Amino acid sequence: MTAAQTAPTVDVRDMLVVHTALLREFRLAPAAVRRVGDDDPRQRDRVDTHLDLLCSLMHHHHEGEDELLWPLLRERLDGDDAAMLDVVEAQHAGIDAALSRVNDARSAWRGSIDATTSRRLASALEDLFGALRDHLEVEERSVLPLAAAHLDAAEWHAVGEAGAASVPKPSMPLVIGMFAYEADPAVLRDMLRAAPAPVRILVPRIGPRIYARRALAVHGTRTP
Repeated sequence: MTAAQTAPTVDVRDMLVVHTALLREFRLAPAAVRRVGDDDPRQRDRVDTHLDLLCSLMHHHHEGEDELLWPLLRERLDGDDAAMLDVVEAQHAGIDAALSRVNDARSAWRGSIDATTSRRLASALEDLFGALRDHLEVEERSVLPLAAAHLDAAEWHAVGEAGAASVPKPSMPLVIGMFAYEADPAVLRDMLRAAPAPVRILVPRIGPRIYARRALAVHGTRTP
């Protein structure tokens, strides 16, 4: 039975919020690197801090899928549907390799800002963005509908909860602000449904302002 033949049981739009934020930030990242002058280590540190957050978010996001999502779907899918899992798992491996190249290039860039290290990092980020864009297009078109049809709410929410648990608490307002920038407010509220009341009430208010400051520092505008 395919996802198209099965009525969805869970709302997977929270995953689209995460995807949108990661795609936006990795799309903008190469230009942020190129804008850093050879004599501006403070700006390099700002950009690198942002890259560190993005790389960590993406790593843990994919780790959650590898550990909590794909195994459940493999138990319940067959035929062409099951074959799609092979595709996205192979893409994860490619993204992991691209992420490793980004981190190697970041290390060299932190050691010496110059045309060579900046070009290497920007190029590695472009490659990572391309791999991520292609993967998320396949995942959203072909795999998320399967998750919506074959998982229950508790199983799906466990994936999001694992991702949230991986975010350091001091970074949570920034991350929520990053998500909120292009998210449906109703979906964002649902993403925070299990958070303590102060988080549900305060973070959606302060997060966008915190993200705007980060965007200005890294991308040169509060509205990237």
